[in-house]
Parts: sequence; C-alpha cells; structure tokens
Amino acid sequence: MKIYTLSKKDTKNIINKITKRWPMTPEFDKSVQVKVSEIDKYVRLLTFTNFEVIELDDLLIPFLKSSEILAKFPYVEVDQGAVPHICNGSDVMRPGITGWGAFKKGDLITVKESNYKKFIAVGIALIDQSDMEDMKKGVMVKNLHYIGDKFWQIYKQIKG
Repeated sequence: MKIYTLSKKDTKNIINKITKRWPMTPEFDKSVQVKVSEIDKYVRLLTFTNFEVIELDDLLIPFLKSSEILAKFPYVEVDQGAVPHICNGSDVMRPGITGWGAFKKGDLITVKESNYKKFIAVGIALIDQSDMEDMKKGVMVKNLHYIGDKFWQIYKQIKG
C-alpha cells in the first residue's frame, strides 16, 4: 500500500467534488492536508483532519466512522434481519427497509439499523424514494461501503 499527501491542487479538486456531490459541505481548514492510502489502482482512502473519504473510481464516499457527516445524508433504516446480510456486502432489498428519508435515484445514501440508529453502510439509491414506497420487493440501494469491508480493515491497519 502506498501512502502519501495530496498536492494543494489535487486537494482542491477533491474538495470541489465533495461540494458538488454531497448534500452538505464539511468544514475544511485553509491549510488542509489530505493523506492518501492507495488501496489499489482505482481505490484510495483519503484522510482529512476530522473525517475520511473513500475514493472509488470517481465517486467520493463518506467513511462510516464519520457519523456527523453521515447524519446529513439521506438514509434508509433496515430491520435486524437485514443487518448481517448488509454487513457481508449484500445490497439493500425493499423488504428489509423499515424507514427512510427523502432521496432520488443516484443519490449517495446511508443505511442505518433500526434499533440503535447506527450507520452500517453507504450506498447509491437505485430508485427514487417516492417510487420505493409503493414497492414490495427488489434492490433499492447498491452497497458500496459497509462495516467490516476492505476499507474498514485498511482503516484499522492505518490507525493502529
């Protein structure tokens, strides 16, 4: 694994991507430095001062440890039966969804378990929330990052 610091220009580009794609903009210091942990050719873990981001191809996904940031994203809540499947990488299916916020197809959304409201995954909505309400089955969210995945394991290695 290769670890390095992004240039100011590249950091600015990442911040611009976050600002355009995320429903909120995290606070950045003027002298922000971003540490990069290159996982492979297409995947990097970007460490800012107070949060982490997964760069998957050209998509910037908030890391699951960043609860304050995750709370500002649209969400779905899932029942306890769905949790082990999602935490093993399965996509989020309609029967397991018990609650949700407003979202559109293509939005980055978080997945929370219904008992303690803990974030267990981040994904992309495959359908509008308004269309999902009338559905009884099918895949609703493409799972991109979940507790225990390779990003989680690498984060644990880096942070010790």
